[in-house]
Amino acid sequence: MSYNKGVHVRPKTDENSDLNATADLSTTLIRGLEVLQCFSNDDRALSNAEISKRLGMNRPTVSRLCKTLVHVGFLRRDAKGMFRLAPNLLSLAYPCLSAMSWRHATTDLMNEVAEMTGGSITMSGMSGDRFVQIKTAGEKDGYPHVPEIGLNGPLLRSSTGRALLSLLDGPELTEKLEELSLSDPAGYEETRELTHQGIEQCRVQGFCVSHGEWRSNIVAAATPLGCTEEGLLVALAGGMPRFRVHAGQFEADIGPRLASVADALRSKGLFV
Repeated sequence: MSYNKGVHVRPKTDENSDLNATADLSTTLIRGLEVLQCFSNDDRALSNAEISKRLGMNRPTVSRLCKTLVHVGFLRRDAKGMFRLAPNLLSLAYPCLSAMSWRHATTDLMNEVAEMTGGSITMSGMSGDRFVQIKTAGEKDGYPHVPEIGLNGPLLRSSTGRALLSLLDGPELTEKLEELSLSDPAGYEETRELTHQGIEQCRVQGFCVSHGEWRSNIVAAATPLGCTEEGLLVALAGGMPRFRVHAGQFEADIGPRLASVADALRSKGLFV
């Protein structure tokens, strides 16, 4: 099953599950967001039947949700009658991005390190148990995914996630790791050692490296940037397709470069 990596609501649940019965949650809203979550780079157009099958919802329910999403401009129908995401979805992100005006002060340095490394450079913020990319620079060809604003991934299994976790200390880190262990018990146990190693490497060396734990054909390094005035934890990462990576390149070159860029950005007073 291929879900949109730019939207993360929650794992699919049965319509009669305990979560759907929780009085504190709007199940209609959750289901509508799950419909949007079905779309991805691999699945840009979906039928009512395909969405129904993926989410385990009956077709009349999916039909009502899709008609509502079309009505508010978040879905559209193409010439074949298939549903596609509509550009109006981007309007939801605009207030969030426009509030991060400090991102523009990072452009030159991000472009510079992207040109030097020949890879993709991304800036991400922590959001629940995920990271979300908020700025990108550099090479995008040859990737199995498009490094773009809105792409998100797990705090577990990624260098970006470990760099963000390294910004938490004491009780905050303990609480976050407990949250991650509850939301993904198997994933947490599988990556526990690498997660703690990555956090420690960020604190000692200023960066950590991931050799395909999140995406098997991508090698990436990440460095913690800090916390913005509005309380967002931010990290910087650089990645390349595995076939272009030389042994030790990220540990000896790209990782230290990213850490130096992070130092330069903190010197601008962008992070506290």
